[in-house]
Amino acid sequence: MEERRTLSLSQIQAYLGCPLKYRFQYLDKIPKPFRPSALAFGSSIHAAVEWFHKHRLIVGQRPDVAQVLKIFEADWFAQNLEPLVFSERESKDGLLEKAKAMLTVYIEGQDGREPVAVEQPFELELADPETGECLEVYLRGVIDLIEDGDILVDLKTAARTISEGDLGRHLQLSTYALAYFLLHGSIPQLRLDMLLKTTKPRLERHPTTRSVQDLGWTARLIERVVRAIEAEHFFPNPSWRCTECEYFTHCQRWRGYQAPREQELVSIEVSGEGVGDAVA
Repeated sequence: MEERRTLSLSQIQAYLGCPLKYRFQYLDKIPKPFRPSALAFGSSIHAAVEWFHKHRLIVGQRPDVAQVLKIFEADWFAQNLEPLVFSERESKDGLLEKAKAMLTVYIEGQDGREPVAVEQPFELELADPETGECLEVYLRGVIDLIEDGDILVDLKTAARTISEGDLGRHLQLSTYALAYFLLHGSIPQLRLDMLLKTTKPRLERHPTTRSVQDLGWTARLIERVVRAIEAEHFFPNPSWRCTECEYFTHCQRWRGYQAPREQELVSIEVSGEGVGDAVA
């Protein structure tokens, strides 16, 4: 029996960003010599916010800022046990102080809407919502937050706000909506919450929508990425991100591959945590 194909959102984003980096990370499994501090910081913010909403959901009470900060501090300590690379204007202690201000803004900015699910897992066979065609790809993942009224929410930490065009093509929200549509037969409300790392941190809420046509486009994109990976189309994508890439040295030595690898099927989880969650 053929092994079923399972794809993750983080893999999609990694491949679209740089197919060669995808190979280094997911197939060659080359150890990373460091991790950008922005990714670690975003992960710790995400952990604190996740705990905040789970406490509200399970205990039925809203924890105070001091409790949430303790969760961040514990996770941030753990993140700093591995080598992190900070920008010129950032430091471990400086980001800790920034996190305190950001999480205070986030908690004080909650409008009373109750969480229905936190880190909600899903697993399904991908299909084209427009045609009903099964695409022979399985999608598995976790939705960050579902609020009352079937509002699917993704949280990002970022240095700047998002444009309307980028919001309309936000891949994580599109994937959430696609999964929800295939499971429940309706298109949910979507919202991107942006916790901005500005001098004076602020919380922005960006509601958005998707059509059936948008979901069909997303399904076909995921399918095409799977096919490209299976066909071993791995090549560099030069950009401003290169000098910050953990695999920059390996990429500089790259001269193509002498022979194609045997076809491999991909299986890894989708998650609201990781690269997609920390936008510097």
